[in-house]
Parts: sequence; C-alpha cells; structure tokens
Amino acid sequence: MSDHDTADRDLLAQRYGRVPAGAPGARNGRGVLAGVITGVLLVTAVVGWMIVRSASGPDVDAELLSWDEPRDGVLTARVEIRRDADLALNCELIAVDLRRIIVGQLDLAVPAGPDEHLVVSADIPLEGDGIVPELRGCEPASE
Repeated sequence: MSDHDTADRDLLAQRYGRVPAGAPGARNGRGVLAGVITGVLLVTAVVGWMIVRSASGPDVDAELLSWDEPRDGVLTARVEIRRDADLALNCELIAVDLRRIIVGQLDLAVPAGPDEHLVVSADIPLEGDGIVPELRGCEPASE
C-alpha cells in the first residue's frame, strides 16, 4: 500500500469520524466516560425527584365542575374532588365579577370519608355582582 493510499484512507476516516487511535482528533475513553457519568447523574436526579414527589404528601386533585346563575346573593358551584381515602380537605373558592374583582369567598371544608372521588356543592356568599366562581385550590386540612 502506498503512502498516497494511506493518506487518502486517513483523510476519509477523519472526515467521516473514523479516526485511527492515536491520530490527532481521535476520540479517547474520556468522552465515553463523561457520557456514562452524565447518564448516571440524570437517572439519579429523576429517581430522586420521583421519591421526593411521592413523599411530599397526599394526592389531591380538584377542579370546578359547574355553577348556577347567582340567586339571592349566593353563587352555587360544584367541585369535583379526587383524594386519598379518609383525607379531610380545605378548598378555597372565590366569585368574581365582570372586571375580575373578587366579590365573594368561601373556605369549603370537605370532611374525611371513604370516597376517593366525590362532587361537592358549595354556596359562595356574594357582596356584589358575581358571575363566575374560581377554585383557588384544595389542601389537606390541618389536624
């Protein structure tokens, strides 16, 4: 094999990423090691996040299901709740007017019980022309 063939082969190998070991620009084991370490750190972070999330407290999911037209200074709303069984909750509901000003508020206490999925009706007292309720959130009741 001539020097010209070797030079062409080296040039093509370098161009397409197949650089002979020891040649300038050749990859070494450090790149592979860095990739492995990065992968291990990423997996560790994800597993740690999952452990913290599962230990952070009970699972509560609540959303505003529907509401009625305001009547006699009250806006009736229905809240759908999914929670761990036997978990008491406090939910904050507000009523707003056309300008998004709060005109009513209710701290709804949901007692503990065996039902994990329930729909709760709440009457928000109004101090103005409330048109729509908002659910600010539900949290486990403090003991």
